[in-house]
Amino acid sequence: MIKKIKSNAKINIGLNIKGKLSNGYHLLDMVMAPINLYDEIEINFTGDPGPLIIKTNREDIPTGKENILYKVYEAFYNKTGISNQNIELYLEKKIPHQAGLGGGSSNGGFFLKELNLYHGNPLDLEEMVDISKGIGADIPFFLVNKTCRINGIGEKVQIVENNLECDILIIKPPFGVSTGKAYNNFSKLENKKDANIEKILVGLKENKLSDVLNNIENHLEQALLIENEDLRSFKNFLDSLKFTYFFMSGSGSAYFSLVEKKNSQEMYSNLKCLLEGCEVYLCSFS
Repeated sequence: MIKKIKSNAKINIGLNIKGKLSNGYHLLDMVMAPINLYDEIEINFTGDPGPLIIKTNREDIPTGKENILYKVYEAFYNKTGISNQNIELYLEKKIPHQAGLGGGSSNGGFFLKELNLYHGNPLDLEEMVDISKGIGADIPFFLVNKTCRINGIGEKVQIVENNLECDILIIKPPFGVSTGKAYNNFSKLENKKDANIEKILVGLKENKLSDVLNNIENHLEQALLIENEDLRSFKNFLDSLKFTYFFMSGSGSAYFSLVEKKNSQEMYSNLKCLLEGCEVYLCSFS
C-alpha cells in the first residue's frame, strides 16, 4: 500500500518564553498557523515485518535513527506493542531546513498520523501528543494542524479562530541559526519585548491585519540578535526596505511578513530581485 501526503510548514505569529523547567525545557506562549508550503512524503507500507527505510532528495538530511521520522516510527511501535512493519519512505524536502518553519516536526506529525491510521487508530490524540512531544516540540501542533495558541513546552494546543485575509511572504537567508543558542541567550535579554498574544488573537478573529502586526514579538529572535551578526545585518536590511514588517518564525532563520493580497505579488517580485541568494516564497494560510 502506497500513500502520498503533503506535510506543511508553519509560522509563529508571536512567541513569548514564560519560564524554564528543571529538565531544561522552556515554557512558551505563542500562536502558530499552518501555511501552504509543503514537503511531500511517499509511504510504502509493504505489509512485511522489518525496519523503516528512509530516502530523501537532500544530502544533508540524515536517513538513520537520528531522523525525526525514525524516532516517531520507534515511538509508535514501542507504545502500541505492534510488531515493527517494513516501511519504505521517500521524503521530498521543499520546506527550508533550519528555518523555524517546522519542517521536521511537520514530517514527524504527519507520519505519526499515517502510522496510526494504517494500524486502525490504536492511539488517540492525547496519546500521540504524549509520545511525540519529546521528539519534536512542534509535533503536537501538527497533529492538529490548525491555527492554535500553544502553551507548556508545546504540548498544550488550543485551536483559535483565524479569519485573517492576507498572503504570507517567507524569506530564508543563506544561513541557519542555532535553536539552542537562541534559548541560551534568552537569559541575557535585559529589555525584552513581549508579544501581546491576546490582541493578536482578536486581530486574527476579526480580520484586523494591523492589530496582528502591531503586537507580534519573538523572544527567540531578540535573543539571537544579541550575538549573531549575520542575522542582525539581515534583519537590518529587511527593516530598511520599509514597505512591510518582517518577523522571525520560531527560532529562525526564516522571516515572514503578513501582507494584503492586493500587494503581495508585487512585493514578492521585488523581494526576489532584491534578495539574491535567499529563498523567497509567497504563501497563504492552509
